[in-house]
Amino acid sequence: MFRNRAILTILNFCLAFLAVFIFLEIQQRDVVIKLNNHNLSLDTYRVEFKENLTAKEIDQRLNDSAEIKDVQVHYRPRGTKKITYFFGKGSFATPPLVSGNFFSKNDFKSDLSVAVVGQKLAPQLYQPKDQQYLKLNNRYIPVIGVMGEKIPSNLDQQIFIAPSQSKLATMKVQDYDVMIDGDQKLAAQVLKQTLPLKKLVKIHANQFVMSRWEWMTSHWFELIGLLAIFAVMLLEIGLWIVSSRQLYQEALRAGLRSAQLALSEWQSFSLFSVLGLLGGSLIGALTFSLQDYGALITYLGVGFAIVSLLFNLCVRRSIKKIK
Repeated sequence: MFRNRAILTILNFCLAFLAVFIFLEIQQRDVVIKLNNHNLSLDTYRVEFKENLTAKEIDQRLNDSAEIKDVQVHYRPRGTKKITYFFGKGSFATPPLVSGNFFSKNDFKSDLSVAVVGQKLAPQLYQPKDQQYLKLNNRYIPVIGVMGEKIPSNLDQQIFIAPSQSKLATMKVQDYDVMIDGDQKLAAQVLKQTLPLKKLVKIHANQFVMSRWEWMTSHWFELIGLLAIFAVMLLEIGLWIVSSRQLYQEALRAGLRSAQLALSEWQSFSLFSVLGLLGGSLIGALTFSLQDYGALITYLGVGFAIVSLLFNLCVRRSIKKIK
């Protein structure tokens, strides 16, 4: 019996540690997916306008809106994938930075355009003294920050520009693909009341189907790993019961009631299972740095509950057959 408990504890320790590592991989891949999409969320709207407004007029309407407090707007010139003219109000998601700063609210009111570029473009910047410049269309734009993560992504080659007031006044929306994203989920009705929109669709229009399918296809290797962990946890039930069959026979011959024996086994299995899972999770959390532990805790908690309940059913049935 001691051997069963030791094997179960060590095995669950290893499984929990592996689960932490897998969730780290999932989170890192999620970061790359978001960065590949210009750091925009799945709730981002692609919009088209009834009127050929300027970017300055759109920014002003968003600024004047009392209902829209936290928002970012991306103006992407049609025909290029690397340049984004950026506007932000309130709180909005900012990309990770290698150096420097991202745009502040003063940059959106400035008479001077400034840029933040991806880390792969940093070697191409011109730096006569202390200030770096990006040469674009025969003009030099001051660079205030360099974007990037340890994990490569499309963001490494992107150029974000907070355009000057004069530039905004010349930017007609018919020449741009316009994306609007909120720090919190934006209500479509509020946007329609604020802007003269002809069309408003989410980047993932079929969000309840496509985004989940795309997420699964992007994480298929990690999902196989999580399924394998759960399969091993289920296998532990059979290994414990098979290796304990002789002990069950001896206990029943000694006069121990089957219900009492089943309860004792269930308690022992559950206790040493949870000890192994907690130990592996703790060491994993100390080894790897997760941004969010909610999904990990839910996965291990639900997995433990299912396996524990199945063990209870299986051990009762096994003891009854012996009896």
